[in-house]
Amino acid sequence: MAHPLPSRLYAIADVGFCEARGLILEAIVAQALAAGVNMLSVRVGDALEGRDEGERERLWKKIQKVVELGRQAGAVVMVHAHIERAASLGCGGVHLKARQAGEVAEVRRRLGQEALVGVSCHNAEELRRAGEAGADFVTLSPIFKSVSKPGYGGEVGLGRWAELVAASSVPVYALGGVRPEHGADCLRAGFWGVAVVGGLFGAEDVEEAARRYLQSVNAG
Repeated sequence: MAHPLPSRLYAIADVGFCEARGLILEAIVAQALAAGVNMLSVRVGDALEGRDEGERERLWKKIQKVVELGRQAGAVVMVHAHIERAASLGCGGVHLKARQAGEVAEVRRRLGQEALVGVSCHNAEELRRAGEAGADFVTLSPIFKSVSKPGYGGEVGLGRWAELVAASSVPVYALGGVRPEHGADCLRAGFWGVAVVGGLFGAEDVEEAARRYLQSVNAG
């Protein structure tokens, strides 16, 4: 049975995106939490590549601080892809890559039956597999031109996804270039909520951006 989702705003803190801009992961996450963000995942991505073991462990310690900040704020904090690390860090769930959809049960075995499990999807087949595997939610991308992944995909827009979203058996978050002003439109198009990376954590004022996103999806 799918678990209730804590929010229509899903914040994804991408480590590589933050480091490329000189941003301190813990600090910007703290700003988002202060604004009321209560559903968050840390996406490590390729940030572990080229680091020695000591550097990798220092990075995971930073992510541990993020998990602790979330716990103190009453937020659910997940980690992308790394199931074992999520378990050791005490995360509230895991966001899986599309090819990991079959590992939903493994996440709950390692983290507990209450763990939230999301899956990244980009087409109808991936949505189907995620639903059949028992995921709690999925992200569907790219919707618009992405800030955090400028070379990934192209701008598709909301209309092209409407049929897929309507057919999904699990809640779908719109991901990719979603700005605060898009929130209500995404919900009207059938999305459960919006997932944001660069639009939030690349903002000059993260706390204010988070408030604008929350206002947009809650109004929608």
